[in-house]
Amino acid sequence: MSNRPRSWILAGSPDFEGDVLSGEAGSILEQDPDTTVGIDVALFSIDVLRRQTDETRMVLGVPVLAVEILSPNDGHEEIREKIVEYLRTGVQMIWEVDPDFRTVRVYRQNHEPVMFNRKQTLTGDDVLPGFEVAVADFFPDWSA
Repeated sequence: MSNRPRSWILAGSPDFEGDVLSGEAGSILEQDPDTTVGIDVALFSIDVLRRQTDETRMVLGVPVLAVEILSPNDGHEEIREKIVEYLRTGVQMIWEVDPDFRTVRVYRQNHEPVMFNRKQTLTGDDVLPGFEVAVADFFPDWSA
């Protein structure tokens, strides 16, 4: 999935100003005390990115979108705690990508989680207006 989310999100949301960071993007969600997380893929607004300094090692601020890709090393409780923390600190949308079941579960503020399977299309709703991608595109079929 490496560069796909970046190109999907930025191409599918031409009016959004910001950037996508990936590979356990370090983020300080809140300070005093610091709440820090490593996010598999994170979309940050230009406003958050402009507040960073040359000394910044982790992005100080909350992403608009956080994507967590489940792996065998991830405990379900650990992921649930991260999602609760994301929602509590103001992340607008979270995608929980499950490669084993080929699904994407979407979490949003004040909404019930919604599960999308590979036959469905994931949209950005009002968080990323105009954005859409087939869930199947998250999981390429390398056997063909």
